[in-house]
Amino acid sequence: MSSFNGAGCIFLDAYCASDFSDRHSILYGHHMNDGSMFYDLMGYKDQSFYEEHPVALFVTPTAYYKIQFFSGYVAHITENAWKLRFNEDEYTGWLNEIQSKSCFQADCAPSSEDIVITLSTCTYEFASARFVLHGYVSELITLENK
Repeated sequence: MSSFNGAGCIFLDAYCASDFSDRHSILYGHHMNDGSMFYDLMGYKDQSFYEEHPVALFVTPTAYYKIQFFSGYVAHITENAWKLRFNEDEYTGWLNEIQSKSCFQADCAPSSEDIVITLSTCTYEFASARFVLHGYVSELITLENK
């Protein structure tokens, strides 16, 4: 039996490949005041928080992804933070654009060959504001099906 969760769930953008093989995949989740969901993403507005949490482990039933964060910032919903389709030149330009907006100075940067995973949540600096945290897959461990 399942129970109702008013916070909903973290979910993958419907236009992204479910195996995270696209160049850019986006996960959405609420910023809950009780500390759940993507509440902790707000910490990335400060350099010291980034320095304490530069990496995340993202676990799916088929793989472990080590995510190296390189950019986090407040964006309006009309910005390119959620762009999903690129040609080679567009992707490199997009990587440069999102890095230039970051609230923290990262000690790493993705290449045009890297896969980016973005975490997106609500924030309240202005109407239609979102906080986005971009990271690239720095290590992938594929699990065998048993």
